[in-house]
Amino acid sequence: MVKSLALAAAIVPSALAINTDGSLYSSFVSLSIELIGFPDWAGSRAAPNEYSNNLIDALVAAQGSPMVVRVGGNSADRAIFDKTLTTPTASSCRNADPGAWQCIGPKFFDSYGAFPQGTLYSHNFNVATWNSSGFNTLEATVPLACNALRGHLALFEVGNEPDLYIGKRRESSYNVNDFVSDWTNTTQRFERYLQEACPDMAENLSYMFPSVSSPGSRLRVPDIYVSAADSTKHVTQVSVHNYMAGATQPGVTLQATLMNHTAVERSIAGHVSYAKSISANADYVIGEHNSLYGGGAAGLSDVFGAALWGMDFSLHAATTGIIKRVHFHQSIGSPYAAWSPVSPQQTKPPFYGKLAANTFLANSSSLQVKKLNVAGRADLDSAYGAYLDGNLERIAILNLREYDSGSGKRRDNQEYNIRVEPSSRWIVKRLSAPGARDKTKITFNGFAYEAKTAGKPERMTSRPSNTQVTAGRSGQLVVRVSDSEAAVIVRA
Repeated sequence: MVKSLALAAAIVPSALAINTDGSLYSSFVSLSIELIGFPDWAGSRAAPNEYSNNLIDALVAAQGSPMVVRVGGNSADRAIFDKTLTTPTASSCRNADPGAWQCIGPKFFDSYGAFPQGTLYSHNFNVATWNSSGFNTLEATVPLACNALRGHLALFEVGNEPDLYIGKRRESSYNVNDFVSDWTNTTQRFERYLQEACPDMAENLSYMFPSVSSPGSRLRVPDIYVSAADSTKHVTQVSVHNYMAGATQPGVTLQATLMNHTAVERSIAGHVSYAKSISANADYVIGEHNSLYGGGAAGLSDVFGAALWGMDFSLHAATTGIIKRVHFHQSIGSPYAAWSPVSPQQTKPPFYGKLAANTFLANSSSLQVKKLNVAGRADLDSAYGAYLDGNLERIAILNLREYDSGSGKRRDNQEYNIRVEPSSRWIVKRLSAPGARDKTKITFNGFAYEAKTAGKPERMTSRPSNTQVTAGRSGQLVVRVSDSEAAVIVRA
């Protein structure tokens, strides 16, 4: 996970820069899953995880396009392949590497294709393990991965957060040229193995690269591209990761760090500036991100306030037109996970934030997303418009004032006025919970998606659903949103 959040100094725009055409990818809000836990999330093609699939189905139905799942993370750069394993993963594999503690076997690749039909995947190969077991792992897993991914492939990824190798997986003097040498060496071998095993997939090869930990990475992406030259010719996505702060970092709070639109703006502005400094014929994505690195923090990353943060971050990222997609990272047992796929199964608040974001960003590749001006505070009130062919089709409003349901205080609300077509009709879908620090009783548009229903929607009659509102003759649409609540408003 990311360990450095400071922005790189002296960011200078380049002549040949990242794609800034304003368009978005489809499935703008997608997922990243820690590689070693992927079989728990997905199950296998023969026995899919029904609970995960039902939740993904809900996200896909909302966004109108298949989920794109990046399978990778720290464990991708630790995973050693052992052909004798009878389980998808193991905590040791003495037959392959006596020192390995994260291992995968042939059955790992049975999980590709287990998520709902249409899901696309990227697989993250190991660069950090620079020894014979790492080299053998690459050679053995390329045929397994490419055959498992045929018809389901988004793209490939080689290495994860190489800037964090410094002083740990490599010497303290490890630099951009060293990384480019490692990456080029690995991709050359990868491409040879791919050509041998799956020549049809080698014809349209595409990479996500270089997957550094943040815009403040000690291995600067602009410098990587200068050093890499022609070796990046198959890179179609420049991936940079993002976390708002660290799980144990002093001063991190729900209101100041997550439920804070100014903090979201600051974080995303760093990516926009960084993207503009990179000389690359590619698109810019946030290939891994979530609230707080280190798996998140209990009481911050797993409460309703984090759902509001996830929604606000996604929508604001979409306004840039430079960030083409964001992948929310998931790992087993982490507070920031959207759900727990294995016992005890649990749908967590961040899932609902993604559902609301996907509803607003439905068919994202056809949308233009803009910030809307609303009265209030810049740090606590945010609003967005989704435009299709120049017409305002959806509105999102977030009231980020922290309300604690256990405080005994009255819950306030804010009135928002949005200018729309006079007398137009709209439908309000609310993202709601008892309060910002609650972990249960979360709904979107009056529906819950809990483990007791295997992730299928259940109508909660105590919460409103599809409330109709009509704009005034002067074109003012008036909507009240409670503190610690959000609303997605759809043209009727």
